Amino acid sequence: MSVSFAAFPGLPHSVAAARRFVTGAIRLCPHSTAPAEVVDRAELITSELCTNALRHTRSGDPGQTFTVWIRVDEHGVRGEVHTEPVRLPHAVPHLVDAHPFCESGRGLFLVDQLATKWGTLSPWENGVYFLLAWPQPR
Repeated sequence: MSVSFAAFPGLPHSVAAARRFVTGAIRLCPHSTAPAEVVDRAELITSELCTNALRHTRSGDPGQTFTVWIRVDEHGVRGEVHTEPVRLPHAVPHLVDAHPFCESGRGLFLVDQLATKWGTLSPWENGVYFLLAWPQPR
């Protein structure tokens, strides 16, 4: 198993840096047999979750940060985006019905479609996790 983490400033350019970090962490893991599709999915999911962190939590406020954790083992990838508290009290990441002409609101829908599983971190941690499993050899 390999665990990597990095903190990023709460700035828009950090989303691309977080994507590069995640793909590198998965590809460099000595035990990883991650198919290219899993790496691509992890990259897109990370992009969506980090963008949401900047838009909906205090991680996007001046001087704030978010942290990305990636755990890779022989079964798959677990990613976590740890954030500052949400801006709106009691707001919890959830799927919404985005109007077809809206420019935003589909991020968690993509995460839901691409991840094996996703959800919020524990009640005392701010953020979201995702799991991506890959087929096991027989």
